Amino acid sequence: MKFTIVGSIFDSSGYSIHTRELFKALSNIADVRLEIPLIPNWNRLITDKELEAIKKPDDKDRIRIIITSPLYWKLNTTTGRNWAYMIWEGNKVPKCFIEECLNPDIEYILCPSNHTKQAILNTSSEKDTEIELLNKKIRIIHHGVDLNLFYPKEKPNKCIFIANKGLRGPEDRGGLQYLIKAFIEEFTEEDVELIIKINPAYGIIDINNLMMQMQIPAKKYPKITINNQLMNYEELVKFYNQGTVFVSPTRAESFNIPCLEAMACGLPVLTTNFGGQTDFVNEENGWLIGGEMTEVKWDLMYEGISWLIPYYQDLRKMLRWIFEHTEGVNKKSQKALETAKQFTWENSAKKLIDLI
Repeated sequence: MKFTIVGSIFDSSGYSIHTRELFKALSNIADVRLEIPLIPNWNRLITDKELEAIKKPDDKDRIRIIITSPLYWKLNTTTGRNWAYMIWEGNKVPKCFIEECLNPDIEYILCPSNHTKQAILNTSSEKDTEIELLNKKIRIIHHGVDLNLFYPKEKPNKCIFIANKGLRGPEDRGGLQYLIKAFIEEFTEEDVELIIKINPAYGIIDINNLMMQMQIPAKKYPKITINNQLMNYEELVKFYNQGTVFVSPTRAESFNIPCLEAMACGLPVLTTNFGGQTDFVNEENGWLIGGEMTEVKWDLMYEGISWLIPYYQDLRKMLRWIFEHTEGVNKKSQKALETAKQFTWENSAKKLIDLI
């Protein structure tokens, strides 16, 4: 079994995490070559195993696993078998992606969630033959978590909400802006805390300016800590285990890796009911809130595509409920850990092998 994984590994984006972690798991059970863009001093940023994989020759009998935007699939396909990951958020995908999906050179379209699969089918024309072909090509291969890297430690005695996502502005897809507003407006001097890690891969925002844009009132409120530094895995484990509940009021996700990382650390998840995270977050291991679908009008790439705006009052009420019901949180914590054990990168790698 020989594969070439095409992607990137040198930043903290979802694409890079996906590429690096899938390579690590798949290379334990198959012969894997890495095809990635190299940056200055790249050889100081990789493991010996990754270095070996980068130097491997491009055998023509290797199956290519392409982890890029569909806009670049054609640039990365060769003769032979090509499997391409579709990573996308929203109720539809761009119409130009359908042409890439129908490309006969792409044998399988790998979706990390049922959400992304449905987005593809929602965008397709009403031709039965086209829908039938897409259904034949699409396979669900979930993202995963490395349980050797993410695991539970002793938790604090008070309620601490944890969040980890990018944040670019008041219309950001990750929804941290709604969490900040809800937390500030719901709590005053209670013994509760919010700790947020902002992924620097998506830019660093001025939080004070964001609060002004969202008309968040200036008042006395509980402690909020914001960290926009890049963290290694050891630091991420410590970060997650500082908290008791992970919050992701996201507007749309293809999978939502941070939710799963937090669950592997024993944190139940409060999130929305729209996105790939609904494949593994449910009422047993977390809390789901609804929202209103709204078309994205500030980005041409998302033309005609909608994201969810979470019901703000429901988010506030749920933060309050969690704060006041410690026993309910503890029960869901164990369920979250049990769920995380089912979604590992090892299982993802085995599912890829099964496609052969």
